[in-house]
Amino acid sequence: MTSFLWLPALTKAASTALIVVLASALAERLGPFWGALVTSLPISTGPAYVFLALEHDAAFLAASLLSSFAAHAATALFMVTYGLLARRHALWRSLLPAVLAWAAGGYAILQVEWTPLSALVLNLVVYAACLALLRPRPLAPGELRAAPRRRWYDLPARAAAVAGFVLLVVAASNVLGPKATGLVAIYPIGMTCLSVILHPRIGGPAMSLLVATSLRAMLGFGAMLLVVHLLVRPWGVPAAMAAGLAVSLAWSVVLMLARQRPGLPKRA
Repeated sequence: MTSFLWLPALTKAASTALIVVLASALAERLGPFWGALVTSLPISTGPAYVFLALEHDAAFLAASLLSSFAAHAATALFMVTYGLLARRHALWRSLLPAVLAWAAGGYAILQVEWTPLSALVLNLVVYAACLALLRPRPLAPGELRAAPRRRWYDLPARAAAVAGFVLLVVAASNVLGPKATGLVAIYPIGMTCLSVILHPRIGGPAMSLLVATSLRAMLGFGAMLLVVHLLVRPWGVPAAMAAGLAVSLAWSVVLMLARQRPGLPKRA
C-alpha cells in the first residue's frame, strides 16, 4: 500500500524529468521554439490528475481542476519575471525573483473562491498583460551560445536531478493541506528545471526567447485545464481528459503554423 501511495509522485517525477530532458535537448539542437512547445505539453500534470481520478470522484476532480486553472495565472507571473530578468542577469538573479513572484501571486489566488468565469477572466487579463510585457525578441548575433559538448552522463544526470526536485516538491505538498497542494501541483517545475539546466549553457537572452514562446504555448495548457474541468462531470474522466489533451495539442499546431508566416524568425 505504501508503494502505491508513492506511485503518483514517482510517475510525476519521471514524466517531468522526461519532458525537461527532451525540451533541453531540442532547445540546444533546434532552437528555443521547440523546447518551449515541449515544455507546455501536459506530460507531468496529466499523470498527476490520472492518479487523482483513481482516488476521487468527478466532483472532487472538477474542483481541483478549477483551482489549478486559477493558479495557472501565477505561472504567467513566474515566466514574465524570469523572462525579462534573464535578458540581462545571471541564472539566480533571474530565477529567484520569478519564484517569489509566483509565490506572491499564488498566495493571493488562494484567498479567492473561483468560478470558471472568474478564473477565465483572471487568466485572460494576466496573460494578456504578460504577453505585452514579454514579447519574443529575435536573438542578436552571438546571443545564442554554442552549448558545450555534451558528455555521456549529462542527460542521465539531468533526469535524476529533475526527478529528485519533483519528489521534493511533491513530498512538501503533502503537509500543506488540500488548497495549498492544488497550488503546488501547478508550480512550473519543468520551466524551473529547464532554466537551471539551459541558462548557463545557451545564455539568458536565448532563455528569455524560450520563455516568451512558452508563455504563448501555455495558453493551450490553461485551456486544457478549463476544458477538463467543464467536461469531467458530464462526460466522465477519460473523455474529458482526451478532449483536454486534444485542445492542448491543437494549440501547439496553431503555434507551429503561425511560425511559418513570412517575417517570423525561424530560430524563435
